[in-house]
Amino acid sequence: MKWIREYFVKNALEKPKKKKTQKSILLHIENIKTIAILGNNKDEIDQISEVIHRDLNEKIKIMGNYYDEKSEDQQAFSYKDFTLIGKPGEKLNQLLSLQPDLIIFTSEKLNYFTLYLLQLQSASYSMGFFSEELKPYLDLMLNEEEKDIQSGTASLIKYLKQIN
Repeated sequence: MKWIREYFVKNALEKPKKKKTQKSILLHIENIKTIAILGNNKDEIDQISEVIHRDLNEKIKIMGNYYDEKSEDQQAFSYKDFTLIGKPGEKLNQLLSLQPDLIIFTSEKLNYFTLYLLQLQSASYSMGFFSEELKPYLDLMLNEEEKDIQSGTASLIKYLKQIN
């Protein structure tokens, strides 16, 4: 059944978005109330959360999710969280309804489901590490020069602050 869902999600990614969202080029740091993280695993999300609270604001609400087909963790999602025709299920609809101000995308496991979630949250400002496949989805990208995720995230936040 995964291939059927993947087929519909892949088709949705190839279609141009119906409406272009107008985003401000500048995201003002003081206006950030919620941040969504799409990462590789729970540990990475926890590390990124530490950096955000340390470098931005302790009061920012953080929602972290990662793709894992075998995990039962609440933060994990998989192809099973999409309907047979590729629409987000109840769990993902709750995530999408939160409308974060900023999305930090660090997932190295590029798959159609993760990219589709990123596309569905296109109204939010998004940033992450450079990849050709991510060009249409991210507003700010950096080369991943840092060896660990904490220093890489600190660099992302540093450059986000500089463009403000």
